[in-house]
Amino acid sequence: MRDKLKGKRIMVWTFMGNSRMYEALRDYGDRIDTIGLFSFKVDKTGTITESGVPISNMLTYINKWPHIRWLLTVANDGANSIFKALRDNTDGAQDKFCSELVRIMEKYPWCNGVDIDLEKGDDYSTHAVSTAMFKHIYETVKAYDSTKEMNICLPGMTSVNGSVGGENWCVYGDLDKYCDTASIMSYGMAWAGSAPGPVSPRSWLEGIYDYATKVMNPDKVFLGMPAYGWNWQIYDTPENLGKYYRGTSNTYYAAKYWMQGVYNFTDDAPPQPFIPIVSYWDDYDMGPWALPHVYDYMEGRDATDYSYPLMTETYNRRRYLTAYAKQQHTEFGEILIDRGAEPDSYDGVVSVSKTLVTLGDEGSATYNFTIDKAGSYDVAVRLCYPFWDKNSIYASLDGSTVHFSENRLWWPYWRTTFWATLAKGVRLSAGEHTLTISVGVNGVQFYGFRVCTDFSEQPTAGEAEYTLAPRKFKDVNGDMVGPATGFKLTLEMLRRKPDSALVWYEDFRDEEKIPESYWTVLSGEWNVWQDPESMAKRPYSQLEGYGQLAWNYNGFSDIHFRAQIIFPANGCGKAGIFIGTLFCCLNYDTQRLELYEGSTLKGSYSMTISKTSKADIRSNPNVYTIEMRKRGNKVRVHSSTSNTLRFTAMVSSGGGYAGIRSENQINCQLLRLGDAWTYEPYERFDVVMPDGTETSYGRIERSNCTWDNEFQVFTLTSDVEEYSTRSEDISLDYEFYHSHIMPLECGNDYTAKIIPRDINIWISRLFLGDADGFSILYYQDVDSLIYWANQAAYRWKLRGMCMWSLGQEDMRVWEWLPKQTE
Repeated sequence: MRDKLKGKRIMVWTFMGNSRMYEALRDYGDRIDTIGLFSFKVDKTGTITESGVPISNMLTYINKWPHIRWLLTVANDGANSIFKALRDNTDGAQDKFCSELVRIMEKYPWCNGVDIDLEKGDDYSTHAVSTAMFKHIYETVKAYDSTKEMNICLPGMTSVNGSVGGENWCVYGDLDKYCDTASIMSYGMAWAGSAPGPVSPRSWLEGIYDYATKVMNPDKVFLGMPAYGWNWQIYDTPENLGKYYRGTSNTYYAAKYWMQGVYNFTDDAPPQPFIPIVSYWDDYDMGPWALPHVYDYMEGRDATDYSYPLMTETYNRRRYLTAYAKQQHTEFGEILIDRGAEPDSYDGVVSVSKTLVTLGDEGSATYNFTIDKAGSYDVAVRLCYPFWDKNSIYASLDGSTVHFSENRLWWPYWRTTFWATLAKGVRLSAGEHTLTISVGVNGVQFYGFRVCTDFSEQPTAGEAEYTLAPRKFKDVNGDMVGPATGFKLTLEMLRRKPDSALVWYEDFRDEEKIPESYWTVLSGEWNVWQDPESMAKRPYSQLEGYGQLAWNYNGFSDIHFRAQIIFPANGCGKAGIFIGTLFCCLNYDTQRLELYEGSTLKGSYSMTISKTSKADIRSNPNVYTIEMRKRGNKVRVHSSTSNTLRFTAMVSSGGGYAGIRSENQINCQLLRLGDAWTYEPYERFDVVMPDGTETSYGRIERSNCTWDNEFQVFTLTSDVEEYSTRSEDISLDYEFYHSHIMPLECGNDYTAKIIPRDINIWISRLFLGDADGFSILYYQDVDSLIYWANQAAYRWKLRGMCMWSLGQEDMRVWEWLPKQTE
C-alpha cells in the first residue's frame, strides 16, 4: 500500500509560547507529524532542568493529538562549554546526561522519545568522540525502552568538514545509525550579524541535501526551514544604533506589518511616516524580500557611467563592479607634438617598426621635431619594460638626459606601456629640437613621445557614476510623503584582506601558452590544457607536466609564491613551487606539506592529500593551495584557501630561478607571484555624495610599515605578519558604509560617484533611504515554505520538512500541508 505521507511529514518545536503557537496547535495539529517540546536544558554537569514552555501547557494538545510523535527536546543553547563537557564526559557529564534522559522519559511516560539539540561543537578533529557521544545517548534511550525514538538536530553540512559555522565535528554518515530521525538545521546562513540575504539560500540547501542523501537514509531526514526572517537596519552602524548586530528577527506577521505600514523606525510613531510597501519575490532562492523606507536602489552594474579598469562581474547573482588591476590614467592638456616610435635616424642594434623601437647593443634612436611657438612645455615618453631584467633606458631632450629604470618586482606597469615625464615645464624655443633614446639594458621598448601643455599621470582603479531619483510615497492615510529629517546614502561594498603586491598572476588561460620570452623549461616536459568546449575568451586551463618550469629570470630573492596544485590519478611523490634551491611541496607519499633546502628537510606539516580521477580532473579536481614567503633567511609556509600559516623555517639559500617543480606528473591551475614585503590593500574607496561632498571610506590605520602614496601600497619595516600591523579586522562578507544626513528633495535627480582607490573592492549595491531609518527585510511566506516542502518530498525524497519554530510561520501554510492523520 502506498504511503500517502511519504516525504510529507512535518516537524516543529514549541519554542515561541505565543498565541499563534497555541492557535496552530489547536487548529492544525492534524497537519503535524512530530513536535519537539522545547522545555529542557542541559548544563555542563549533564543535569537537565525544565525551562521554556511548561509541559503542563501542552497536555491539552498532547491528549488531543495522539498521532503526533511528542519528543522531549533537550538543548544546550549553543554553549560550546556544555557540548565539550558532555562530549569529553568531563567529571562524568555525559554519563549524567544519559541518566537524566531516562529520568525525564520516566517522568513523562507518554513521550515518544527525545530530541537532542546539541550545538556549537568543535572541529573535525573531535568528530570521532562526538559520534561516540551520540552513540552512547542512542543506546541509552533504546536500552531504557526500545520503542522510544531519538531525533537529532544537526548543523547544515555540504560535505565532511563542510560547515559554514565551524561545526565540523558533525559527520552525517557516522551519525546516521545513531538516530531514528534527524532534523538538519539548514537555517541561519543569514543571521543578525551577517550581510542581508535569504536565511536559507538555494545554493546552501542544495549543497546540504545533495550531500545528506548520499550518506544518510533519506527516510530519516527532515529538511529544515526557517519560519522567521530578519530585518537588517542599514542606515547607520550597529553601535550608533545601540545594537550589537544590525539584524532583528521577524516572524512572518511582523514582516507583513512592515509591508502594511504598521511599523516604522522612530519607535512606530512620528516623525517617520507610515508607508505601505510591496515586497519582491526572489525566483531563485524562492522567498520574499523588501526594502522598507528605501527611496532608490540599484546594483553596482546599474552605473550610468563607469571607466576602465572597472568592469561588471556576477557572483551568486550579485551583479557588481570591480577592478582587478590599476591602469595608468594620463592627461596631456593641449598636445603640440605627438610622435610615434619610428625615428629619424638610429645607430647600433635597433629593431624599428611604426609602433615600437626596441634597443639592443649600443642602440640609440633620434627624433627631430619643431616647436612653432616658444613657451613652457611638458614632454612625456611612452615606454615598456618587457621583463624584470629589461628595465633601463636613457632619454635626452636637447642633450639633457634622464635615466628611466625600475627595479621593484611588484611595480604594476611591467610588460605594459606607460607614460613617464621626460621634462616638466621646460622652456622650448621656437624651432628645431631633438629627442634621443639610448640603451640602458637591452630589450626596453620605446613607443613614442608627446610635447604638451600639461602632462600628468596617476594609477587608477576607475570610477562609477550613479543617478539617484528619490520620489514621494503614499502613506497609510493616502498622503504623498517623504523623509521628515533627510536622506542617507548607504553603500554595500565587499572589501578584502590585503595580499602581497602582485608581481605575476598566471592561470594559463592566454591564447599563447608558456611563451618562451617569459618561461623556460629547466627540466622535464610541460604543456597547457585548455577547455576545448568553452566559448570564453580566456577558457579554464591547467598546466600539466613534470620537471621544472621557471620564469625566464634568475634574479629572484625575497618573494611570496602561491600555487594551486592537483595530483592526477597517476601522480605521486613531491610537487610544488621553488625558488633557487628552496622547494615547497606537497608530498603525496608522506601525506605532508614539506619545505626542502637542497635535499635537507627544513619543516613539514601533516595533511590529507588525495588524487583526482581522470573523470574529474578537469571539472571537479581536488585542488591544494600552498605558498611560501621568503624574507631573507626566514621562510613561512602556508596552505589552504584561507592561507593558514603551517610552519616557519630558517634557510641559507639566496635565490635564483622560481617556478613549479614536480617529480612526477602534476596539474596546476594557478601560479601567483607576489612581493615578500609589500602588500596591496583591498579596502579604500571614496564617494562623491549627491550633495557634492566627498568622503573616504575603508582605509585602515597600520603600524610597522611605510606607504607608497602613488600606488597606495604599504611595505613592512620589520619581519612580522601583516595582520599584526592593524587592530581592525576585515570582514569576508558584504559591509555597509553610510553617508551623513543630506537635505535632498523628492522629485529631483542626483548624482553619486564611487571612486575605488584600491583594486578588488566590489561595488555591490546603493541604497538611498530615509535618514530616520531604512532596512533590508527577508522573510518566509506560504509560497516559500510549500516550495521547499515539495523539494523535500519529490526532489530529495526525505522524510519531510521541519520548521523553526511553531508560532512564527505564515499560518496559511497549514492549509496547504496534508493531514497527518489520514
